[in-house]
Amino acid sequence: MLERIRLETLELMNEKGMNFTVAELARQLAVSKRSIYEHFVSKRELVEAVLDEILSDLQSQVQQIVKSQQLGTVAKLTALMSTSPKALGPLSSRIIADIKRLLPEKWRAFERLFDERWEEITQLFEEGARQGLLRTVDLTVLQQVYRGAINELNEYQFLVKNNQTFHNASVTMIDILINGVIARTNGNHPA
Repeated sequence: MLERIRLETLELMNEKGMNFTVAELARQLAVSKRSIYEHFVSKRELVEAVLDEILSDLQSQVQQIVKSQQLGTVAKLTALMSTSPKALGPLSSRIIADIKRLLPEKWRAFERLFDERWEEITQLFEEGARQGLLRTVDLTVLQQVYRGAINELNEYQFLVKNNQTFHNASVTMIDILINGVIARTNGNHPA
């Protein structure tokens, strides 16, 4: 039941932002409000539990990737750049705006995670450049391009209109960022 509550809460959050009610959630789950309040004392506690689960999921993914002995530098880089919440699903731009406004301490936790992940990404880029696998680029510009692209891909309307999931769209974007769009033949750039 707890998992159903969290999943449906995220669905309502992505749809309505923080403007959903516990009564709406109960209707969606076909349970009483009391059933929800048996698990969470308030809507805020429920929302924070959902956000904590997403943060924990992301932190776990980052640690698994960084510690992996099976992945090479470029594979780690690709995996780190394409991490997205798997436990419950991604956050829409609408809920991100509400979190920033209504739960700034939770948003700071997400920002810290993003900063930590970017530090790992920076180290991998530098390692890849030393290994001759990646060319040296301005990482501050890359970070801005990456964040901007992630924000745009996270738009619900874009995903629905193009029949995409956030994960698939972000994997495609990362592939383009890392591998570019120029076709290579025998390791050479075409003329």
